[in-house]
Amino acid sequence: MLSALLSMTTRLLGVANTLTDYDQGMAFHQAGDYKQAAPLMLKAAEAGYFNGATVYGSMLLLGQGVPEDGAEALRWLEFAVDGGHSDAKSLLGMALATGKAGVKRDIPRAVRLLKECAQAGDVKAEEMLKVIRQHK
Repeated sequence: MLSALLSMTTRLLGVANTLTDYDQGMAFHQAGDYKQAAPLMLKAAEAGYFNGATVYGSMLLLGQGVPEDGAEALRWLEFAVDGGHSDAKSLLGMALATGKAGVKRDIPRAVRLLKECAQAGDVKAEEMLKVIRQHK
């Protein structure tokens, strides 16, 4: 019984630390201090927090506080998409459509992802779909 309680307490502390890292990272991110935000977002992402993975993936795409790295951005965005994170799905679709940060363009997959997001009310995804249609 005591072992189970200690295990649960340890897990809860881990979750609390992850949320603290994410919250601090977001505060730095929103203030434009990407160098301070990046390691905190990476820490949250590595702990399995999908919001952290999504933000860190976007930072990698845009070179915010870290060098642009499309392959690593895709890895984190795919992780978050697999966890059901809709913002990650939209970002992944946009990265695949634009080829940002050296991401290999995959228009059919980008369109599939962006359509799902647009149908769920994502206005930016709908705008990207319009751009894709205009350039066909």
